[in-house]
Parts: sequence; C-alpha cells; structure tokens
Amino acid sequence: MRTFASVDAWRAAFDASGKIWLAHITGGEPSAYRDFVELCEAITVNHYISLNSNLTHRSLAKFAKSINPSRVSFINAGLHLEERQRRSGTDAFLRNADELRSAGFRILVSLVATPSVLARFEEAITLLKTVQLFPIPKLMRGRVDGISYPTAYTADDKSRFRVYSQLAREFYSALPSRVVEPPSLDMLHDDAYVDGLPDFTGRICEAGRKFVQLESNGDVFRCGGKDFQGNLLDGSFVRRVHPAPCNSVHCYYFCNKYVDKNTRGELNRPRQWWTQLAGLTGFIRNNV
Repeated sequence: MRTFASVDAWRAAFDASGKIWLAHITGGEPSAYRDFVELCEAITVNHYISLNSNLTHRSLAKFAKSINPSRVSFINAGLHLEERQRRSGTDAFLRNADELRSAGFRILVSLVATPSVLARFEEAITLLKTVQLFPIPKLMRGRVDGISYPTAYTADDKSRFRVYSQLAREFYSALPSRVVEPPSLDMLHDDAYVDGLPDFTGRICEAGRKFVQLESNGDVFRCGGKDFQGNLLDGSFVRRVHPAPCNSVHCYYFCNKYVDKNTRGELNRPRQWWTQLAGLTGFIRNNV
C-alpha cells in the first residue's frame, strides 16, 4: 500500500483545519502497522481519537504507556472468539485489554453476533470477567455464506441478542466515564435492529458538516464514498454549511448519531468534529 503523508504532515493537516477533530481509526487492524503509536501521539496533541482493534498486536502495550487516555473517546475491542480459539488463543487479547483498562482507557468489547456466537455467549461473558469487561453483541449485517442478516436470525437468536444487549447496557452504564461525547459506534443498542435495518434515505443528516469520511490519501467524502469535499492534506477540504438529506441507505452507527437533529440531541455540541479514518492502515503500513 502507498504512503501519502508522514505523521507530521497528518498532524499539520488536522491542525490547519482550525477545528478540533475526533478521528475514529479503523482498518484493517491499525495497531499492526509501523508508526501507529506515533500517529496517535501526534493527533492527540490537539485532537481526539477512538479505535477499532482486535487487541492482539504488541504495539498496544506501547500505546497504553504513551497515549493520554483522556484524549481517547473509546476503544472498540473486537473479540473474534471462534477465530482466536482456532488460532493463537485469547491470551494476547485479554492481556492488552486488561493493560488498557487499567491505564484508564474506555474499552468496549464487541462480538459479531453470528448464531453460533450467540449460542456460546456465556463463554465470552465468563472469559471477560477475568479482565472486568463484558461482551456486547454486534449485529450481523449483509450476506454471509449466501444468507442475509439480520433477517436470517431465528426467534431464539433474537431473544438471546436482546437479553445480552440489555446485560451489556447495564454493565457499561455502571462504569465511570470521562468521555464528552457518546461513542460513535453505539453497539449497545443493536438489538433495536434484529428485525431489520432502517433506511435513512432522504432524512436530514449532519454528514459532511459534523462528520466526514477521510481516506488514507486525504480525500474527504460526506459519507460512504459519496460527495467529494476536497482533500485534508492539500488544504482543499471544505465542510458543508448545512445538513442535507441522506443519499445513502444506512451507514450503521454513524447514521444513528447524525441523522435528523430534531430527534438526535447529540448533534448540537459545538466545535468538535468526528471523522472516520477509513483505511488508515494504508498510510501507516508504507512507512515501513
């Protein structure tokens, strides 16, 4: 993969925008690439981050020691229970989760809720008790092995999903939190969609104004790779002035946060920006 900018250039680009950003870093597995921690350090001098990670890479130990937890909204730790047990086990995941949690980071542990995972969910609960965390069932979306989810969930699947979602909400609501924004990935309420996904097409949305999709080359899109808004690295990025109708269908969690400000109270926080760094691993990997 190609590297489009250095760590210093990314920091300068964020700073030059004149906004305070919260960059949701995803991938791939961002922690697996060289300069991951250095990039997080650079961004969090003046901005905030959140992460998707499988918590298995050794760089996370350095992350826990180097990054200020108050500059990290949350870490979505994806526990791939069946894959980890088939391969290298769960020791690295548990060790990194415990170290990050003990250092003061907000960890949300999610499991993609396949029917087989829902049937074994009590195993995940027992496993995570050792590090004082709790699994959150994450809705299956789209076609898997020719089967369309969430519509393929059985009545038993849906019942299990709702029970474990409620238990997860109770667990995480009891934890102290220093974050100033609700998580952009609201997996704790995925049970609202076990009967089917919503269609946001045409509803007024703040995407492009308070949320953007940022690609590894600096290109900025309103949402879902649509509506190009310039490039952050070369200074041509221009945000929308007003919310506009959704021209997608459903961007999962980001839609729920930014659609229709008359019914979503979270939309009115001033000054702070949210962005998803889509494909972040692309511009880290090529620094090797």
